Amino acid sequence: MIVLLEEPESWSLMMLVSAVAIDNAELSFEGKEAIRRWRSDHQEGTPELEGLTEALNERLNSAIDAKLMRRVKSKGRYETVRR
Repeated sequence: MIVLLEEPESWSLMMLVSAVAIDNAELSFEGKEAIRRWRSDHQEGTPELEGLTEALNERLNSAIDAKLMRRVKSKGRYETVRR
């Protein structure tokens, strides 16, 4: 299974997660401002958002691969299997 987020999707995810963090986490004013600055640096169409999208896709797919692929011992040797 492969998940590929496009830039608008990763932007939406970033906005949602950062909004929840700002609204619900017990952060100092400076912490909230740091999140807001980081979020404004990652606007649509920026190289920062492109990098974030690539990093999200890499991490999501690594987590999925780790969950779905296992090394098992079979007949005296190890095999990689998918669940």
